[in-house]
Amino acid sequence: MHAELSGTLGDLALLETLSTVLKWTDLALRVLIGFSLVIFVHELGHFLAARWMGVRVDRFAVGFFRRVCGYRRGEGFTFGRRPNYNPKELAEKGYGETDYCLNILPFGGYVKMLGEDDLLINEETGEMKPSADPRAFTNRSVGRRMVVVSAGVVFNVLFAIAAYALVFLAVGKPMPAPVIGAVGPGTPAANAGLLPGDRVLSIDGTSVETWRDVVKEIMLADKTLRFRVERAGRPLDKELVVSRDPKASDQLLIGINLMTTTVFDELLPDTVTTDPGPRAGDKVTHVNGMPVKSQEDVALAFQLCGGRDHELRVERPDAEHSGHVVEVRYTLPAQLLLVGTGERAQTRTQRVDSQHLLGLRQRRKVSHVLAGYPAEEAGFQVGDVIAQWDTVPNPLFSEILDNIHAHDGQPIPVVAERAGETVELEVTPRRKRGLFQSGPPQVGLNFVGGEDERLVVADVAPGTPAAALGMPRGAEILAADGQRVQNWFQLVDVLRAAAGRNIGVKYRVGHDEIVGHMTVPSSIVNELNLPTGAIISSIGGADSVVLASGEKVSLPASVAIRSLLEKNVGRTVAVSYYSDHLTRELQTRQFAARNDNADPWQLSIVYSSSELNMSFTPVTEMVDAGGNPFRAVAMGVEFAAGDLYEVYRIIKKMVQNTLRQTGGVGVQHVSGPIGIIRLAVRQAESGFGELLFFLGFISVNLAVINFLPMPVVDGGLMVFLLLEKIRGKPLNLKVQVITTLVGLALIVLVFVFVTFQDIWKWMSGSL
Repeated sequence: MHAELSGTLGDLALLETLSTVLKWTDLALRVLIGFSLVIFVHELGHFLAARWMGVRVDRFAVGFFRRVCGYRRGEGFTFGRRPNYNPKELAEKGYGETDYCLNILPFGGYVKMLGEDDLLINEETGEMKPSADPRAFTNRSVGRRMVVVSAGVVFNVLFAIAAYALVFLAVGKPMPAPVIGAVGPGTPAANAGLLPGDRVLSIDGTSVETWRDVVKEIMLADKTLRFRVERAGRPLDKELVVSRDPKASDQLLIGINLMTTTVFDELLPDTVTTDPGPRAGDKVTHVNGMPVKSQEDVALAFQLCGGRDHELRVERPDAEHSGHVVEVRYTLPAQLLLVGTGERAQTRTQRVDSQHLLGLRQRRKVSHVLAGYPAEEAGFQVGDVIAQWDTVPNPLFSEILDNIHAHDGQPIPVVAERAGETVELEVTPRRKRGLFQSGPPQVGLNFVGGEDERLVVADVAPGTPAAALGMPRGAEILAADGQRVQNWFQLVDVLRAAAGRNIGVKYRVGHDEIVGHMTVPSSIVNELNLPTGAIISSIGGADSVVLASGEKVSLPASVAIRSLLEKNVGRTVAVSYYSDHLTRELQTRQFAARNDNADPWQLSIVYSSSELNMSFTPVTEMVDAGGNPFRAVAMGVEFAAGDLYEVYRIIKKMVQNTLRQTGGVGVQHVSGPIGIIRLAVRQAESGFGELLFFLGFISVNLAVINFLPMPVVDGGLMVFLLLEKIRGKPLNLKVQVITTLVGLALIVLVFVFVTFQDIWKWMSGSL
């Protein structure tokens, strides 16, 4: 019995292995054939144009290196290498002039035309001369040669148009909608007044149809972006101007995410989960009994929970019955996130340090440990609370960052608290090296939010209500307003209830217990009894304000609320607000602005979940031609033309940013062969339509790169032809050969660079 069971399990394992091998073989073949098709089309353009222009073609090859098989008219189908017949031999044998062959590496191909590399060299003078044959490429007119050279690029564009048109006609292309989902508090997007649910219509005057267009326009814009959006079904009558962080390490970030469903896409590698806990494919239907339909609904439900554990009800695909789902419930712990409401922070470091509760700052808690970085090697874990960094007790984020930058390659002692115990660690920062530049020293830790469990105050921000307590760094709060508090969630509840009153706060320093007093300010939130999730749209008829720094910030950003109320101190103003992002019901109330209620400090309190390190699948819209072939071709032309323009813009921007060493799209965002193949495999897994669409995009990229004015590629040859047309004679052959060799060397260097970059990204898990 045991032997039979063992044999059955062995057979099942073998079948599973064979199935996996067949799956990956199938994907590899699809990708290989797809890429070969793109390059074959390019070479086919050269071949047909050469024949049309009267240029003799000696070989039309698919693939490189050793010849496997081929066909020549008169000679028939042959295997292995064949002689390089001259015209006289071909005429004597009655063979056709072109060898159509398949080479051993069927990845790409080439067209060999007479006169391309058959130079005649005078043995006495060393002078190089092209072939004297009138059908040689070099002996045709400049105009005819231009047609031949440009034909490959033209055919690549035509292929992209055909690929896009076929996808739009046959299956359609689901694409993420240009609808904004989460907007990060205090980010450039939030300060511009962008809201969850806004549909982006255009950016800097360029219309957008999909989220892909939104991302491209953000990548290619300069310091500011002008958004036109549709809100609650109606276009806004003004542009929203996003001012990007001038000192941000990544200029691509403005603080918005695309609108998503409530289906979990994938877990992050370092996600901490309970069992049962979140899984990829789970569809969240309720949070604490509240129905949810988008990620923003989930965020609102978290906020309504007031810091208590979140109960999620999800529909999970049934592993045993295809097409069926089972209902699963699990609980996730809450996490407190604080957002500054004061002056606009210019850098991420300032933004993190501005996060406090009426001046009380939390200790830093590790949210992510990046794979392959020094922190992982040092033994850091998600959830570690930093009690001391080097010689700094209870450090702020800026103090940790400054210390890392000052200790490049030097070990740093760290004391962390983990599950109630003290852990001593040592981490050595190192730079992320590149071929042309290296970044600042890093350890590979992220801090999102702070410590929630213990009420240890890392620091008290000066000039805030809590500064009146005289509380030193590292003090532990024991009670507030006569109530015992054990964690930050309880402290938030007490302070909210005490808005507008003076309260006592008991805290411990060492073995001493001290009582201090502070005034908890009132605010627009408690005086108007604004509902959780309320979105303030105007104050006194204004929806934006210019800060002292000269930057314009729009509502509902907390900075704008505070600044507008401070400008109206002593007056009663009309405040208009939406109840939440769901109803979009606009209400207007009167509010008497005073110095002691200008800070909307309750809006700085955000609840999330420390264990929900997951992404949701995006909301998509099907883009298709509705069965109309003419519409499909028009859409194909539109997408191909847009891609051509965007690729040229990206290359231009990439060169500028790399030379200037500024943020934004640069050489670090370029994918080489490994990255492109990995992307192609992912598309192939998604179906033939996705792969064909991706190949269309690759074809456009190949067209652009091939026509850049660089030696070796078609664009470089076109430059030579233009110079020949202007001069009335070709450039010296030696100059052409040397220039071509230099260009070839540069291309090899670039190929090596992007390949190593791909390998590094792959090993570091970012590819």
